[in-house]
Amino acid sequence: MDWREEFCDLGFVVFDRLLPHDLIDAHVAEVTALLRDHGANDALSLSQLSMTADDALMVDMLALHERSENARHLIFDRTAQALLRQLFGGQPALAMARSALWERGNMRAHVDTAFRSPEPPYALCRTWCALEDIHPESGRFYLVPGTHRSLVPRLCDEVLAERPELFALFEQIEHEPQSWFRLRNWGWPLVNAKVPERIDGNAKISFDLNKGDVIFFNPAVAHGTLACADPSLTRKMMVCEWTMEKDMRLQRRAPAEDFLELPFQQENLIDIRPILAARGAMR
Repeated sequence: MDWREEFCDLGFVVFDRLLPHDLIDAHVAEVTALLRDHGANDALSLSQLSMTADDALMVDMLALHERSENARHLIFDRTAQALLRQLFGGQPALAMARSALWERGNMRAHVDTAFRSPEPPYALCRTWCALEDIHPESGRFYLVPGTHRSLVPRLCDEVLAERPELFALFEQIEHEPQSWFRLRNWGWPLVNAKVPERIDGNAKISFDLNKGDVIFFNPAVAHGTLACADPSLTRKMMVCEWTMEKDMRLQRRAPAEDFLELPFQQENLIDIRPILAARGAMR
């Protein structure tokens, strides 16, 4: 199966050893220093920051990802960018980037977007990057394959049927794209409230991720973290969100075949067979 078809069908693809370790080490050192400057030396001290202090940390964390040369080289890794261009059929644009050294385990199943097309070409992809070898007992990241195609559209339809005022916003999106932001702000929490009880726990897939591995996933796929069995463990990660630079418009649901027929520029393509072969040998 072409990896883009795999992404379209399952909602995610995992690439092993994608990011260089030297850039990861430099980035983690900068993130660690920033957290210490804000009084966060571990998960406990981070959780005890006041709302004002946490807001200030968030602002500085976003600035670090925007301005740091190390972070920019890591985020805009050549191979990762080529894969995103191949996925989108166009130039990717960074919408968000953040890093964490202590992600909490047992995060409830949720989705990161709703009421947008659940498949490409709606041109939205998240990358979850392992900044260290992820220990199995640290509360590993998991995904529920295919939920972007089946569960999430169904939950969105339920919410729209339950809330006529949200359905009215949905109907306006084609002519007033800004309506999506209001729909998202009001409707997304209602969709997420339904996700945990509607997924099959046996369908969760977690990963043995090592430093430099990256998961490309559709943010409409249900995901979360398993319970952390050892609170002393860290789970260093960076997550980025990408959209298409050439087309920032919001689109309604589109069939998968439209995505597979997108034109791809030859210069944007790279041979990922060695990456996939390495993944198969490691899994």
